Amino acid sequence: MVNSTYLGLCMVDNQPTDPISICIATMYILFGIVYTLFGYRCFKAVMFLTGFIFASVIVYLICIQEKRFPTYANAGIAISAGLLFGLITMLVQYFGLFMTGFHTGLALAIAGLVAADQLNSPPSTLTSVASLLGVGTLFAVLNLYWQKGLTIFGTCVYGGGLVTFSVDYLSELLRTVEWLWKRQGPPCYPVLALWPAVLCLGLAVQISLTPHHHHHNAKHGGRGARTREQRAELRQNKYRYLYQVRTAHGDIISQNYVQAIQNKVVGPGETSTLESDATHLTMLPDGQTDFSRGNYYR
Repeated sequence: MVNSTYLGLCMVDNQPTDPISICIATMYILFGIVYTLFGYRCFKAVMFLTGFIFASVIVYLICIQEKRFPTYANAGIAISAGLLFGLITMLVQYFGLFMTGFHTGLALAIAGLVAADQLNSPPSTLTSVASLLGVGTLFAVLNLYWQKGLTIFGTCVYGGGLVTFSVDYLSELLRTVEWLWKRQGPPCYPVLALWPAVLCLGLAVQISLTPHHHHHNAKHGGRGARTREQRAELRQNKYRYLYQVRTAHGDIISQNYVQAIQNKVVGPGETSTLESDATHLTMLPDGQTDFSRGNYYR
């Protein structure tokens, strides 16, 4: 059996064997597809996944460095931390938008540093860290102002990065990432080209499928989505229904009964009335206002 296979400059002879790591990488590929194609339309899910991925990766790397727990324990701790942080980013909307913009800025800053390294001498450590934090914070703040446009762009960038690094891990155990970090050996260009390809595909799909009037703050099916005419009609129907209910339960005097009392006691044409277009007020004669002695409802 041949130990190595070459696909261009990609050498897929160092693949992972740990089933847990393979499952996690496959899961991240699915997350990247959701980010890229349905990022803005699945707004709540994207906010949750942003916090989940960020916290789980950071905690898992810390657990690996400590080497105090077995692999399954490290995975359980990382997933628990990811669930907690994901719930925070999903429930606190502005925090989720901030984290999404911060990830977008980090990805663009990494791409800029790699391009600068290829063109000129590599930047210093202080310059690299300042660039990462500065660009990440800038896009995090901008994402709070232009939420829809930058969220669509950010989810495509982040989804493309997830797909690229997950495929790189499954094929070469992060050989391309190692090239980005250490500059040793040529990278796997087909894997590296996945990122801009997935980014362009995601932008085309999300822009074409997301309506202009669709916004994550819209309350679908709630009171906020009704027009003024609909609210006025609902209010009118509500008052009409309440009037019918009160009439059915005897809260309003029957006009036929009142007219019968007028004709019997006072005689027709002698009752003082106040008529208008909206009301008809009947003045009952003295002695007929004790309603406890007869049936006066419909």
